[in-house]
Amino acid sequence: MKAALWLSAWMGLSVVPSTAPTSVGRESPEGAPLPGGASAPGPRKAPGTEPQTALKALEMSRAAVKAAPEDARRLEAEARLKDAETHFQAARYADALHKADEAWALLNPPQPSNFTVEVDHDAGTTTVTHRQGPPVTVEAQHATRVLAKGESVRVQQGTVLPEPPGAPQLAQPADKVRLTLKPASGDLLGPVTLTWASVTSATRYEVEVVAEGVEGGVAPAPVRSVVAARQWTLPPLPAGRYRWTVTAVSPEQGRSLPSQTRRFELAAESLELNVKVKNGWQK
Repeated sequence: MKAALWLSAWMGLSVVPSTAPTSVGRESPEGAPLPGGASAPGPRKAPGTEPQTALKALEMSRAAVKAAPEDARRLEAEARLKDAETHFQAARYADALHKADEAWALLNPPQPSNFTVEVDHDAGTTTVTHRQGPPVTVEAQHATRVLAKGESVRVQQGTVLPEPPGAPQLAQPADKVRLTLKPASGDLLGPVTLTWASVTSATRYEVEVVAEGVEGGVAPAPVRSVVAARQWTLPPLPAGRYRWTVTAVSPEQGRSLPSQTRRFELAAESLELNVKVKNGWQK
């Protein structure tokens, strides 16, 4: 890791690996030192947890989930992260922080010790772009933003990081709807198009669809896509139950919280058989 982590000290901007999460009060599950050699912080104050602390924990846990391999630990971490987001949206910040910590502790993968960022200055503005390595946390004026590989954030001198965009409002299909479809490919069903309202300043949307139970087989892996439009047509899927969320991404404001979760069920159309008998046709 580069020795000088304080980049652009003139505006109080720093970049550190987001896998050293002492600022959000995380501890190693075994009580061991945290990644990056940081010492474990003191006990977390649950009753008076501020929304900023819970939001920071959510951002860092979300980055850890995004970087984790597709396995059982990631699925469990995703479930706990969903719980954390539900608590946050209901203003239960201590519960949100607790669940976000659980998600992070489940994964807690070994992380590379190096990362690469680019810092550009232009007329009082600093742009930080994450080029390589695990997610990093950018801090300016006591506000933070987690950047995944390829993402950037722009900060005006003397200002805090811009607020993240609002979470997308989902449109179609309606929550808990049952969609009866003809098979599109073998036993797979489709098409299903997901739509949502646009978010100011967002240039792309991250869509995630997770199977909660399919008929007669193993649930498929989560389906994800990044699109610029306000809709996405799913690939054919097995009959079963699914949940989906959308996250807005802005070049200047970063990533929003995921939308509220919606669910839908896919079912195959029943076939109508006509049988010819002596006196005519019978259904």
